Amino acid sequence: MAQRLPAPITVAWRSYTRAPAAFLWHRRRWRIDRVLQRWSIDTGWWSDELHVDRRYLRVVAEGRVFDLFYDRRQRRWFLERAL
Repeated sequence: MAQRLPAPITVAWRSYTRAPAAFLWHRRRWRIDRVLQRWSIDTGWWSDELHVDRRYLRVVAEGRVFDLFYDRRQRRWFLERAL
């Protein structure tokens, strides 16, 4: 089975709470109701090819749960999975 790559997304932030407000995915705006979990992955720092530096958010958006991450090396947001 082929592995699906994370999809690039755009995330809108609430500056006063420093929390995500919504994200755009498949031409649709998903309003984020709450953040369930936050975690980071920073590994492979010894090699440019292996280095991963990501900040993850598990969010509830309109009744669905999504895992989003910000890739600090690419300076971009991605949708990892919709649960």
